[in-house]
Amino acid sequence: MTRIHANIGVGHENDWAVLEKRIISAAQCNADAVVLSKSTPHLVIPDDKKYVSIPSKWGHLPYIDVAKRSELDEENISKVNSLCKQIGIPLIMSVTDSTSAEFVREHTDITTIKIHHMATDLYDLIRYAKQTFQHTYVDAIHLEHIHGIFNMPADRNILTVYITTDDFPPVIEDLQYGRIDELLLKNYKVGYEGKEAGIFPVAALAYTKVEWIEKYLGDEGDETNPSILTPQQFYDLFNTVHIMEQAWGSTGK
Repeated sequence: MTRIHANIGVGHENDWAVLEKRIISAAQCNADAVVLSKSTPHLVIPDDKKYVSIPSKWGHLPYIDVAKRSELDEENISKVNSLCKQIGIPLIMSVTDSTSAEFVREHTDITTIKIHHMATDLYDLIRYAKQTFQHTYVDAIHLEHIHGIFNMPADRNILTVYITTDDFPPVIEDLQYGRIDELLLKNYKVGYEGKEAGIFPVAALAYTKVEWIEKYLGDEGDETNPSILTPQQFYDLFNTVHIMEQAWGSTGK
């Protein structure tokens, strides 16, 4: 069965109450894992944007200061790790840089790490991920960095290549689900990070050999971005994928 992952990271602002609520919500929606991002702001924010003033719950501050305050700190990432273990839902961390990957290794005991779509120092980061974690997710746009680090097909079971889009939400024409088949023909395990609005057409991926579908999970009543599902929508996605797979049959995929 295709696994459904809940990305609960949008707008949490390192607020433990928000993180705790979303982890519990993901578990109640039958998510197979929760995904959170970790980055090092001074490494990933372009120089021309670092000191641009933006609104935040702390008032108008330079972008880099808001980003630093919003990042998971040592206390909260440890709480996240403990809560996920307590309720039995795997935690997957999506990292943008090697410093963040080292932080995750130090403060969690996760076994699967995801290389963020907008990651930096890619070669060193992917190499560190392979050496440190049991399983690595890498965006398909970074395939050239995989070669020489992962040896296919020997490393097929410790690597998943995923596809996603730049825009959030994207236009339908940018989804290009056909890329999944191209990667499968190359013998990769394939995942999908969905930024499109709602649960369609992403639910159709239940009819492919995609390993997992990641969708963004927010809070009830927060509909500021149609790409971020409410708990009810996320649960509807889980049920829809389950029903579609049952209808397809065990020999259909």
